[in-house]
Amino acid sequence: MSSVLLALAGVVITSMVVAAMVLLTPGGSVEVPREGADPEGSNLSPTPQPGSPPEYVPAVPRGT
Repeated sequence: MSSVLLALAGVVITSMVVAAMVLLTPGGSVEVPREGADPEGSNLSPTPQPGSPPEYVPAVPRGT
């Protein structure tokens, strides 16, 4: 009997958490700025911009 009540409580709590997640999720879509249109000029991409010079990597002598 106690295992049935425990299972029922788990189902109720899980459904309440899922319902809260659905209700708290913002609706609609957010517009993402295109490349180069960011007013702050930030670039979060790890790939270099087209036309930019290659990144300088100094040579480190081996065996030191």
